Amino acid sequence: LFHQGLYHLKARLCWDTPEGPCIAAKPSGQLSGTNISLEADVGTRQTERTDHHHLIPAHIIDEQCSYSTRSFLIRYCEEEVELNEIGQFRLEVPLKRSDNSAIANGTNGSSLARTDASNGNNNGSSNNGAAQSSSSSSSSIHDLILEIDLMFADLTRHGGADSFGENPDVDSTEFKCVSTSRFRIRHLDKGIHEFCPVVFDEYHFCLTNVMLHSVLLDHRFRLAHLDSMLGGSSAASGSNNDGATSAVADDGTDSRGTESGAIRRLSATGARPSTTSRSGDGDLPGVLGPGAMSMVESLFGGVDIAESRESMLTHAEGFYRVHLEPLIASHEQLSKWFKDLIETIGTAHLEAVLASGHLPELPDMVQRVSKSLAEDGELSTKSIATSRLLRTHLEARLGAVITARAVATQLTLDVTAASCCVLELWHLVLAMLLQAPREAALALREKWERRVAKRWSSSVVKEGVRQDLMHCGTSDAAATHPALAEAKRKDALAADEEAEAAFFVQDLSMMPPLRLRPLIFEERYAPLGGSVGTPAAVSKSSSASKHTKKESASPRQATAGTRIEEDDCSPSAPKSYHGVHLVVLVHGFQGNSFDMRLMRNNLALLYPDSMFLSSTCNEDNTEGDINDMGIRLAQEVVNYICDWCPGSALGRLSFVAHSLGGLIVRAALPLLQEYSSKMFTFLSFSTSHLGIFGDRLSLFNTGFWMLKKWRNSMFLQQVSMSDHEVPRETFLYKLSKARGFDLFQNVVLTSCCDDQYGPMQSARAEIHPDWDGVPDKEVYREMVKHLWANVRPERVRRMDVNFVILEKNLDAFIGRTAHIQFLECQPMMKMLVHNW
Repeated sequence: LFHQGLYHLKARLCWDTPEGPCIAAKPSGQLSGTNISLEADVGTRQTERTDHHHLIPAHIIDEQCSYSTRSFLIRYCEEEVELNEIGQFRLEVPLKRSDNSAIANGTNGSSLARTDASNGNNNGSSNNGAAQSSSSSSSSIHDLILEIDLMFADLTRHGGADSFGENPDVDSTEFKCVSTSRFRIRHLDKGIHEFCPVVFDEYHFCLTNVMLHSVLLDHRFRLAHLDSMLGGSSAASGSNNDGATSAVADDGTDSRGTESGAIRRLSATGARPSTTSRSGDGDLPGVLGPGAMSMVESLFGGVDIAESRESMLTHAEGFYRVHLEPLIASHEQLSKWFKDLIETIGTAHLEAVLASGHLPELPDMVQRVSKSLAEDGELSTKSIATSRLLRTHLEARLGAVITARAVATQLTLDVTAASCCVLELWHLVLAMLLQAPREAALALREKWERRVAKRWSSSVVKEGVRQDLMHCGTSDAAATHPALAEAKRKDALAADEEAEAAFFVQDLSMMPPLRLRPLIFEERYAPLGGSVGTPAAVSKSSSASKHTKKESASPRQATAGTRIEEDDCSPSAPKSYHGVHLVVLVHGFQGNSFDMRLMRNNLALLYPDSMFLSSTCNEDNTEGDINDMGIRLAQEVVNYICDWCPGSALGRLSFVAHSLGGLIVRAALPLLQEYSSKMFTFLSFSTSHLGIFGDRLSLFNTGFWMLKKWRNSMFLQQVSMSDHEVPRETFLYKLSKARGFDLFQNVVLTSCCDDQYGPMQSARAEIHPDWDGVPDKEVYREMVKHLWANVRPERVRRMDVNFVILEKNLDAFIGRTAHIQFLECQPMMKMLVHNW
């Protein structure tokens, strides 16, 4: 966050309808855990200090149908705030049924199942929303949109953040929405347990670790409004046009105001998206029709039903399958997830929750029902899992003479019993999320990382494993990749949409449409002495890793026919080394450290425990000697390690460089030999490792020649290898003979055929057949051989990025746009960070 000030987060749930978003539900409750940062000195403080991260407590904004976290005061760079809060929402959605369930013909009641959904977050904030949904009819339910606003109050008029912290004047602060993140939620009634990191726009690049949970909680049977039966207007009471009402309609119209942006208000006639349907529309059992004034009428269509005992039992079985089975499945799904969570994080947290007595208190009505059920013999949710057991249960409870009223009464009792079981377990889950938010988030995050990596891998084309590291392949990548990329975008469109729909929670800002998404062509190499199709023993995989390569399903897997094993590089995987991983980011020609901010931020989001140094030592000196720039960078890295990673604290050292930055890093490496055992990854974006060729007449080369003459820049002379009359005496030739790539465990060279600022052949550092017409071609061949002389091929990746460049201007024509895309294209960065 660039600005000091007071912040808070605001969340709401909206239906995603063709007419536009509309509020789905009001928040139903909130829970707060202990602020971990305040526990240490509670007993030693003599005077109560103001908690600057709790000036405004978490609260519900009824008029905006939103939940707001407590406020937190941001004063420092990379400040971390522990919120650990839960906001609950409740929704009602239509009831699902299987088409083969046995039902009675008359369906004159309204049946809505309630689903609780909760999103919990830590290290940023905790939003647990409880959404009540029901199962849905054959017609599709609208998706939900979770909107999270970042609210900001400027404290300049209060004298700044420091002055405000000493004398907080909360009442006079005015908040405004500075950024919004949106998530699409599908299949809410199936029970969702998802890690959902919230990252706002690039000007508010902060991370909020959110967990989203949902559970099918209950059924609601809504009876017809008296005024609708008498022919009165249903709009005044919030009912649907067919006489059925829903929680959504009862919540009233959207009144968010202007604080966080306008949401389109639906017309009174359109009302809300209907959560019920009539029997004639969907043949849905228990859906309210005109005149249904009791549960019996809702189920049977009338009160006086005279049918045989077997017929009534058959009807009852059908009602149970429609109304009770979803609750049983909900309880079993929630119970299974909770047991898996306890196995992952250990039983100590559960014991602490049970011993603390801080479980959320159940409503009085639920306590009374639970007590009466216990006295009468509580219904086991597994006892009606089979048809035989269900029939036995019904025969025992309904007696010899079965009436419609008896069936309705018993169904209500058993549904209530199952609902109580779900509710009790749900409150235990909420208490556990407050007790161990970090552990729960980590358990869910591992699954999220694998799914996102697999999702991004659809934009990666693996070209196979080659043996020759120095020479270009048989096909010209610059000529073939654009056509292949265009074909893949067209062919994979349907599969891409299907993959999107498989996500229960989809970040709408993370992944652009496939037609606008960059594609990466990855090229790998077989180890020395091996052959294509032969397994390569290159693995450094930690035996402690919980995930197999099959589970990761990312481009880390080698192409079919060749298996190249390697480290499990997923962020949550156990580390195979000790100490901190330092990543040094180096900008290019006429750039500054701010150029690398997006790459640095995307890395920091997935690897928060790593340290990042955005080099500043050459910001005003990129016109000078590359060797001098390398010396300054080496000194900057050494000073940083001495200050922040002293002794054995440094575990790994990696470099990420753009353009000229790659040459600066290579110039600095001979001066960093003391850290050679720590060097891990070298990643260059469009770096001219072999210089810029001037053999072809082009607008870029003409401009480059003019710029070199006009500016008299030492760097431009060195990169064009014109700094000495003898090519083998030039700086780049000498640099190719120094130690460099062989120091790293991973070498990744990225290029783009549209980028003329970093020519593709030079950025890939390989011998190309087109060099036959290049002056001093033997010099370039020797440079390539020097660069890769002692490098193990299996450690090298070449990646060609195909950007979608829509602009048709001079920058695009001369290749500058593609060169800058390496700094600005976040989809490419996320693709690299998640998959490698």
